Amino acid sequence: MHKFLALFTLALAPSACSDVPLSYYDPASYEQLTTLKAEATLLVESFDHKPISENESRIEATTLHLRQAYEYEKGKGPTNSETAAQVELINGLFAGDVQEYRDAGPGALGSRYFREAAAVLGQAFDVAIATENLKNPARREPQK
Repeated sequence: MHKFLALFTLALAPSACSDVPLSYYDPASYEQLTTLKAEATLLVESFDHKPISENESRIEATTLHLRQAYEYEKGKGPTNSETAAQVELINGLFAGDVQEYRDAGPGALGSRYFREAAAVLGQAFDVAIATENLKNPARREPQK
C-alpha cells in the first residue's frame, strides 16, 4: 500500500508545482535516471527467484547509485527540489523492496510479487524521467 501512496504522490508532483520554475535540463540527470531505472527494476525482479546471497553486492551497488543520484539532484539547488524529492521517494521504494526481500526471501510473497514491485518502481522512475524531460527546451511545446 505504501508503494501506491508514494507513486500517487510522485505522480502529482509535476502538476502540483507548475508555478515553481523548473531548473535547467541536465542530460546527466536524464541519463542517470534512465540507467538507474534499468538497474534497479531488473534487480528487484530478480528478488522473486534469486537467493539474497546472490544479490547482496548488487543491492549495495544499486543503493549507492541511488543515493548518489539523490545527492546530485539535491545539490543542484532549490529549483531542482522536485526531481530530488522524486529520487528520494524512489530510494524509499527500493529500500522497502529490499527490506521485504530480506524479511521474506524469494518466493515467500508469491512467485510474481517482486515483478509487480519492480513495475511500481519503474513507474516512479518514469515520473522522474518525465519531469527531467519537461526541463528540456527542445522537447517543450511552444507557449500559446
